[in-house]
This record gives sequence, C-alpha cells and structure tokens, in this order.
Amino acid sequence: MATLFIYPKQGESSTLLLDQESVSIGRSADNTIVLTDPFCSSHHALIFRTPTGFAVRDNGSKNGTYLNGRRLSEPADLARGDEIAVGSARFLFDRPITAAVEVTDHFTATTNINTVIPSRDIISRPATGIRKTAQPETEALRSERQLFAVLNEVSSALLLHKPLQELLEHILDLLGQHLPMDRGVLLLHEGEGRKLIPRVIRVNDPQLLNRTINLSRGILDMAFGEQLSVLTSDASLDPRFRMRDSIIDAGIHSVMCVPLWTNKDIIGVIYADRIIRREPFTDDDLRLLTLLANLAAVKIENALLVEQALEKERMERELLLAAKIQADFLPKKPPPCDTFDIAAKNIPCHEVGGDYYDFLSIDSGRTGVVIADVSGKGVGASLLMASLRAALHSEAGPGHAPPAMVAKLNAFVHKSSASNDFISFFYAELDRENGGLGYVNAGHNPPLLLGSDGEVRWLEGTGLCLGMLGGSAYEFRTEATRPGDLIVLYTDGITESRNPEGEEYGLDRLLAFARANAGASAEAICQCLLQDLAAFTGPVEPADDRTLVVVRRL
Repeated sequence: MATLFIYPKQGESSTLLLDQESVSIGRSADNTIVLTDPFCSSHHALIFRTPTGFAVRDNGSKNGTYLNGRRLSEPADLARGDEIAVGSARFLFDRPITAAVEVTDHFTATTNINTVIPSRDIISRPATGIRKTAQPETEALRSERQLFAVLNEVSSALLLHKPLQELLEHILDLLGQHLPMDRGVLLLHEGEGRKLIPRVIRVNDPQLLNRTINLSRGILDMAFGEQLSVLTSDASLDPRFRMRDSIIDAGIHSVMCVPLWTNKDIIGVIYADRIIRREPFTDDDLRLLTLLANLAAVKIENALLVEQALEKERMERELLLAAKIQADFLPKKPPPCDTFDIAAKNIPCHEVGGDYYDFLSIDSGRTGVVIADVSGKGVGASLLMASLRAALHSEAGPGHAPPAMVAKLNAFVHKSSASNDFISFFYAELDRENGGLGYVNAGHNPPLLLGSDGEVRWLEGTGLCLGMLGGSAYEFRTEATRPGDLIVLYTDGITESRNPEGEEYGLDRLLAFARANAGASAEAICQCLLQDLAAFTGPVEPADDRTLVVVRRL
C-alpha cells in the first residue's frame, strides 16, 4: 500500500496511508488533508487511484499544483519519490523526504591535488587503469574483471524501459549497491533557466537525514561545465575547497562528482560523498562511477526522448481537437441571400490560428459579415479569437448600433487580454433589400470594393484595432453597391505571403486577380485566388493564417 508523506511549512510532518480511492487537499474543512495556508485554494488538488497506481491533478487552483517542480496542466501519474507542492506544503509519494540540497561556493580550481580527470579519457579507455600507484598485474586484472562484471550487471538492470523518474530512482539505487556512499544526488540540467535540478536524493545513514546537502558550485562546474570527473580523498584538506563552509562544516571526508555524458551532451551530474564512512573514495571508485554514469546518461536520454515523444503525441492530439473545435466555430456555409453571393475560406498557418470570419443574421433585411485577425498565431491567438466570437454573438442583434457594438468589443478585448494582444476587425452589414453596405473597420486591412464599372474603392479604417485603447470610438460608413460589384475581404496572410525571391503577393496582384475574375462566382473566386497564391509562393511555407471572404452583388 502506498503512503503519502506530508510536510507542511509549519507544524509537524505526518503520513497518510493511501487506502482509499481519492485524497483531496485544500483549505476547506471537507478535504481529506486540510491545509491552513493562504496560498492554497479551498479544494486545491486531488490524488486519486488509477488502474495502474495513483495520479494527481490540480482542481483549477489559483496558484497551481506542482509535480517535481513543474506546474500541472493535466492529471499526472505518480511514481515513488515524486514530490507534490501545494501552496507551501510538500508531499512525497511513497518515499519520505531525505535531505534538502543547496548549491553553495564560488571558486576556481587552481591546483591538481586530488584526482581530476576528463571523463572522456575514462570512457574512451575503459581498460586502462587510472591508479597513481603501481599494483601487481594479478590485482589489476582482478580489478578489471570486477569492473566489467559491475558494468555488465548494471547494463542488464537498465535494459527494461521505465518512466523517467522511476528510472532515475533505480539508477541511484544501483550505484549505491555497487559503490557504497553516505549520500548521493542525481541532478539533471532542465527546467526554466536550464539549471541543475536535484531529481533523486539518497541519504543512507539516518544520522544524516536532517542535514542539508551542500553541493559545492565549484565541483558542479568542473563536472558539468568542464566534463571532468572529480575526486577529493579528503575534501576538508583540499586547498581548492579550504575555508568553504559547505565542505568544512559538513565534515565531508570524500567527494566524487561526475558528468552524465551521453557521448554527445552532458545532461546532468551525479554527486556522492562519505561522511560517516571514514574510508575515502579511491581512483577506482571514480572510474567506476564515471563509467556507470555514462551508461545511465544514455538510458536517461532515451527515457527523455520517449517522454518527449509521448508529450508531442499528446499535444498533437490536443491540437487536432482544438483545430476541430475552432473549425466548428466558423460557419459551415454562407447564409442564404438573394441579393449577394457569398463565400469564404480559412487556412490556419498551424493546427489552430487567430484568423476569424463569420456571418450573422441581424434581422430579416440585414446580414452581418465579419473578418478579423488576432495578433500572433497558434493556441493563444485561437483562444482570444474564440472569446471575441462569443462576445460578438452576444452583442449583435436587431437593435444594435454597429459603432457602439464595436466599442464594446474593443473594451472587452482590452480588459481581457494582455497589453500586446490586439485584433484587427472588420464588420460589414449587407442590406439585402437595396444592396447597401455599411461597415466599421477597426484597423483591419482595407477590403477591396471593385465596381462593375471598374471603379476601385478601398474600405479604409474607421478606428483602432480592438484592444489597443480601452476607450476607442468607431465610425460607421456606408457605400452603395450595384449588380456585379465585388467585395474582397482578406487578412494579411494573403497579401503578405512571399515567393522564394522574398516578393510579397501584395495588393496589386490581389486587385489584378479580382479584375480578371470579377464575373465568376464568389466560391470560384475564393478557390482560384488561393490557387493563384499557392502558385506564387511555391515551396515557401506560409508564415501566417490566411482568410478570404468574397461578396458579390447579384
């Protein structure tokens, strides 16, 4: 049965046997674990049983739930030794807390009193001893056989795939079996800012459980930054570490630190020390630890690649779902209209995008046409687009005044988005009875109005983009249309697309295409314009979403 080890910031630590289906954590009195913590939400997180073990999820808390230093965005399976942070409280799954790890000291090595060897030399010449004193040949051969026996045993033990955290725990346990140590730490280079993060800590003597493990920054820099395997037979006597509190106060008699080298990159380090054990580490120990760390690094890299592949697969599934949801937001077909022929196309640059078009039935005589472009691309832009759509549908109606409606949308976007987020927005109303056109252009690319007589008008801006300034006002303008007139609404993903020579498609090509195809149906113009654009850009990948709306007066 798994156990949860509970470490509040204030008060005594405790344990909870996980013999129930779920454990709730939060400030509210109805939780299984009640935390009196101002940074904790009323029902902050839930630990629950799964078919294969236990998992944890965040319940939409304000300050988030963290698993091994990463904020949870979805439920995550728990492995032995995982650390959950809720507010200022820490929870360890099925393993008690061992010791805190702190990185201290700033020094530069100036002498070579103890063993400091490039890890590559040890790994590339595994059958060559690194002893400083001569040994009889028989003893050397016996040592080599033992070394390769250990390497073979550890290699076999690491064959089966394990989840990353479970693998890291297993690696340090194996090292402790073959290389007795009082304390060991495995650190990976990861997280925000790419730092060495302790992922597994082992304290093998109860006397040391409450003592902080002070890792010398200098030793870490030598192992990680310079790819050196470092050994101090008595750290307190090494002149490089003399007068360093992290070494002297801890009473450390021997330290080893080696890089986790994958034969391409260094992904972390392994640190081991002896305090209670008076016998120092030897050069042979350093050699063994370096070779084992190299084996472990390759296995860790493979586990990381598997996790990344799984995460990529999960994100791709979510993006496909998001793309489907976004496609459902767009109209399935143009509205029925005897006066105007309408068609539209949207091609996201990524799976989801920030371009938007829509058709609104205002009343029995008017149809609304919308095209918009959210700053940025991807998921963030698509979420802002979805919010805009919801706000638009709540505001548009028979009694609305377009300038006031757009001003409300502007206030909404300004209030609910970041300061650098904005939306170019064009709203038009088509009068199905007399063919009139009224519009508000909030900073959008001016649509083209091409008259049946060849006259060209660009429907210029009547106000700022949505979200730029909270109190912006907007002007409503009108244009008369005649049978055969053509209106082309577009986003800058159309006109700013480039060919291999770096030349933009541009407004001139857009106008020339419209003139040449003005007699075609709106659907044909949409299709053929996008084909013309594809022929122009050739192999160049689109850098922005592309949206096109064509309205033709019948």
